[in-house]
Amino acid sequence: MVRYPLEWNMILGSRRYNTFGWTRKYKDGSAKFHKGWDLVSPKGTPIFPVATGKVVNVQTNDVGDYGKTINLEFEEDGKTFYAFYAHLSAVNVSVGEVITATNMRIGSVGDTGNAKGIAAKSVHLHFEFRNRRYGGNGTSDRIDPLDFYGEVPYDGIYYIEDE
Repeated sequence: MVRYPLEWNMILGSRRYNTFGWTRKYKDGSAKFHKGWDLVSPKGTPIFPVATGKVVNVQTNDVGDYGKTINLEFEEDGKTFYAFYAHLSAVNVSVGEVITATNMRIGSVGDTGNAKGIAAKSVHLHFEFRNRRYGGNGTSDRIDPLDFYGEVPYDGIYYIEDE
């Protein structure tokens, strides 16, 4: 069972703009694909693994669009997937680390990458599901989180602890 990445999960601004798909626009008005969900949360909020698995990549420097990141490989229904966490203020895991429980803190929400300088009320975790270890610029390697969760958390959904 795939868990939510925060204790309390809500789409930033409760707006479709911050969900998955062709929800954004370039300056010229043409459609732009958003590759995950932006879950609003104060800077420093604990981030949890969505499943047990293995950390396959971390970025601890504030570089690129995503800034500090974690990429977690996990299995669901016999298939391999990747949970990607971005804009982190802190990373608490390392590459190769095996995650055995979903109630351990793996990082903290932040404002790194292209979220640097964002207003405090808009700080968020950018969260993606992928079907490849490294996501490219296209859309074929991203999976709508809705496929795992069944609903978009516009009004807030609480994280469920391991049983």
